[in-house]
Amino acid sequence: MGDLGTIDDKYDVAVTTACGALNNLVVDTVEQGQACIEVLRRGNVGRASIMVLDKLPSRDLAPIDTPEGVPRLFDLIKPKDVKFAQAFYKGLHNTLVATDLAQAQRIGYGKKRWRVVTLAGQLIDPSGTMSGGGARVQKGGMSSKPIGDVIEPASLAKYEQDVTVAEADLQEVLAARKQGEIDLQSIRKRIPEVEIELEKLQLELNTSDTRIVNAKERLKEVT
Repeated sequence: MGDLGTIDDKYDVAVTTACGALNNLVVDTVEQGQACIEVLRRGNVGRASIMVLDKLPSRDLAPIDTPEGVPRLFDLIKPKDVKFAQAFYKGLHNTLVATDLAQAQRIGYGKKRWRVVTLAGQLIDPSGTMSGGGARVQKGGMSSKPIGDVIEPASLAKYEQDVTVAEADLQEVLAARKQGEIDLQSIRKRIPEVEIELEKLQLELNTSDTRIVNAKERLKEVT
């Protein structure tokens, strides 16, 4: 989701800290979401949270009055397309941005409680919890510059074709491996039989050796 809009670099830490949905995938329909899940499953590349635009409730996104005139984080985002606005609101709601922790505490714990994040990444929740600190702050969730479509439709079609071919090759290799395992099991089952046959052959050879020796002895006696 973070690639679907821009925000001033000044608020990068704030939005990355306050919006836990920036790494979510965003799709238009449930069917598209199911297709994404199937791709992830087949590729065994992990899990993903998916936001379905068709299923988001319609909300009034008009500007609101805020304490001390601080900005609402949602209003600072410029969506790539207006349809993505509801997704950003879903991730942020009415989270406000304060300059520092002192201002955040005044606003967050005032007559009306607000969810407030500071420019430094300290977060106050209406429930009364506060988070922040640490050697590293969260940032990089959104950029101030638009990120273009990484994959063009033609390239996407080629990638899909490559995936189909690769999957076919994989199935062929897996089938060959399975057959090899079956053959190996068959051979392993025959090992006791082969060992018995070897013992019989060895016994026959030993018997033949004895008969040869006896035959030579008799030959000496008659010559």
